[in-house]
Amino acid sequence: MNAQTSLQLPSRRQLPSWVTLLLVSLAVFNIPVALTGAGVALPGVAEAFHPSTQLLQWVVVGYNVMFASLMLAFGTLADRVGRRRIFRFGITLFGVAAAVATFAPSIIVLDIARAVGGIGASAALTAGSTLVAARFHGPARVRAFGLFGTALGAGLAFGPLISGVMVSALGWRGVFAVPAAVGLLVAALSPLLSESRNPSAQRLDWPGTLTFSTGLFLFIFALVEGPAFGWASPLVLGSFAGFAALMALFWVAEKHQRAPMFDLSLLRHSRFMGISATAMALAFSLLPLLVLLPTYFSAVEGYSALHSGGILVLFTTPMLLMPLFATHMSRLMPLRTQLAGAMTLVAAGMAWLSVIGPGVGLGTLAGPLLLAGFGYGVTLAVLDGAAVSSVELDRAGMAAGMFNAFRLTADTAAAAIGGSLLISITAARLAGKVASPDKVTEDLNGGVRTTLPAASEAFTGALHVVIWIGAALALATVPVLLRTLRPHVQAGRLVAASAPHAQEAREADLAR
Repeated sequence: MNAQTSLQLPSRRQLPSWVTLLLVSLAVFNIPVALTGAGVALPGVAEAFHPSTQLLQWVVVGYNVMFASLMLAFGTLADRVGRRRIFRFGITLFGVAAAVATFAPSIIVLDIARAVGGIGASAALTAGSTLVAARFHGPARVRAFGLFGTALGAGLAFGPLISGVMVSALGWRGVFAVPAAVGLLVAALSPLLSESRNPSAQRLDWPGTLTFSTGLFLFIFALVEGPAFGWASPLVLGSFAGFAALMALFWVAEKHQRAPMFDLSLLRHSRFMGISATAMALAFSLLPLLVLLPTYFSAVEGYSALHSGGILVLFTTPMLLMPLFATHMSRLMPLRTQLAGAMTLVAAGMAWLSVIGPGVGLGTLAGPLLLAGFGYGVTLAVLDGAAVSSVELDRAGMAAGMFNAFRLTADTAAAAIGGSLLISITAARLAGKVASPDKVTEDLNGGVRTTLPAASEAFTGALHVVIWIGAALALATVPVLLRTLRPHVQAGRLVAASAPHAQEAREADLAR
């Protein structure tokens, strides 16, 4: 939707626009902290509840799957019923769920609270971005979204370190207590925000929402539970079959919807799909590092949560700094060179990280983590704008929604696949070497320090497989980018957008 068609509703007490930006930025800072913090908290959770490996995985995956599957639906609902209303609902639900997670008496309650928190995060992030778009216009909107993106990036960059400090000071429950406090504070102030909605907003695509969300859940369920039930078990195979059937129904439903959640014709835009494939490949580099490395450091090296979070700052800090320089880089090199170079850095950093092993020090890890972080930081600065500008201006909002759905779905799948591979490969390598390979694997996945050389070697070997998959996928995107982002190559009926058109497209998306 265009900013001029947004209906600004009167408010009894209207906060200044900068306060709106501050409150929304606080909310979106919370969201990645809650994601990355869970990985740092897992060893403490495992020690407290002694859960099965699968139940422990759902602490991370449950949040991700609900967050990813509902963003497009909440975008439509925010336009129809009010952005402030959906934002308030989302941040309140997020805060309450984080509070429940803080005091969870069991792993089941913690898993449910995390999934509910993912629903709230999805609503808060989606509605928060449209609240900012409704309050700012022209160059001010570009600056506002720069700060919005910085808050999101800062939460991702410093989430592991903040969570490590909280675990050291308050135990694993502190990881959820801080997001709960911030979320509930923003929720208490949210009634003062200005309300707005789109008077011509489309109705919610219920068939698309239900088939996509349920199908994604079944897919992730099969990935997470496969190691426990067996990949050939009826439950796992049935879940994969259900996923395939629901995705087929989703395709049919979207083709016949007057206002579909996904515009399937965008899949024919090679430029858009090349950029989307890059974002999806990145998930298999980012999520294993942020979620699996803290557990590895705890189990193999015996590091504290604070120590693990401090090491990961080497990877996350460049992700925050590089976007500041990427705009200057765009004046020196074309987009495809910039992105292809960034993905090469990510691939090289991941491949180099395969040096990780028992006893490897910070000096050895610093190089690969920094290299991958610099590459990932460049992509953070340009991928979203490139995706939006790769289609016609009147479809920029749909392109942004689909791009984020692809990226978040890949994030969820990467966390589930990485965790399942780590479990399956470790257990297979321990077979015949220890008395109870499944129990040792469960302890390792829970971050329990091992003194068995065979266990350390098996866990390290499994992590190497996950790391090499991330490196291979990152490298595979380089020729894709060089081909699909060539100048004058048409994507459907669209010629590659110029820089001015890219900026117009980005503003059209932000105003949506």
